[in-house]
Amino acid sequence: MDFPKYTKSNSTGQDGLTILTKIVKKELGWVVRPNHQETDFGIDVYLDVTINEFVTGKSIATQLKSGNSYLKELDNDFWLFTGERKHLNYYLNHDIPVLIILVDVDNEIAYWEICKPEYINMASGESWSMPIPKRQQINSSQKEELTKYVSKTIDYVSHFEAYWAGNQILSDHDFMCIIAGKEDIEKRNYRPLAELIARLCSNKQLLSHYKERVDIGIHGYDNDPRELYEIEEVRAWIQNVFANVPGLSYFLLNNQHAHFLKLFLLSNIQTTETKVRIGNRYFTPYSSEEIATVVSILFSDLNHFTRSLHIGENINLEISKHMVECLTGKKL
Repeated sequence: MDFPKYTKSNSTGQDGLTILTKIVKKELGWVVRPNHQETDFGIDVYLDVTINEFVTGKSIATQLKSGNSYLKELDNDFWLFTGERKHLNYYLNHDIPVLIILVDVDNEIAYWEICKPEYINMASGESWSMPIPKRQQINSSQKEELTKYVSKTIDYVSHFEAYWAGNQILSDHDFMCIIAGKEDIEKRNYRPLAELIARLCSNKQLLSHYKERVDIGIHGYDNDPRELYEIEEVRAWIQNVFANVPGLSYFLLNNQHAHFLKLFLLSNIQTTETKVRIGNRYFTPYSSEEIATVVSILFSDLNHFTRSLHIGENINLEISKHMVECLTGKKL
């Protein structure tokens, strides 16, 4: 009759999987997850590691061979497994450990060994071999040894709860003002500002939310009669801010209420000692060359930042337009 045939090999393979499942469940308390045949490139089964019945996300891949035909003795201490060369690179490149498991169907014993380059012996032709220790049987006494091959399980949710709560607080506000204190100014310390900007960049929702919504205030000079941009240490801190906090231009407030962007301009012009009084107000004149230099710094920072984060050119152009309008007072 012309039908697909259920051979002894099929039966033995299924028996081996059934035995392995029973052993792993009873002895290790882990989950056996067979690989679908259409995606079987040499990995038959995944062993999902559990802790107190919770699946951890850690797995061990296995090549499973069942039956007496695979129980070839190397000597009194080892079985000899022979594999196809085409699978070896696949095993060794796996991001999770790969076990070779031999199942003695008659005695319901599963022997194992980790697939490692130093354990491999290259045979002639298209095959390779590896000894499988007879003493290494999958049972409760081997659980600790097997667990060594997976990375430590971390409770990421508990670990990051406070961090995520902080991000939620940030997302609940429409505007952020960061204060740079006198001590940070004097020590040229940009770290707190850089860390906050890095945090906003690491979360795509916050990255979008705080576009053009961050301002910086300078604190600690209330008793100094000079304007902030006239104080040498403040000027120096502001002049070097983009070199130490790349991407800041993307976040800076750039409308009529902007404080730091205008302060950056004033800190980079050379004519701060010349003030023009009109009525009760003082104005600091600057040349078109000076504003061009400032805009060049801002555009360079913004261009590099948007390219590195694959932010659209339309957003780059929008921010650039707003910055120029803010600094010149003219609508483009």
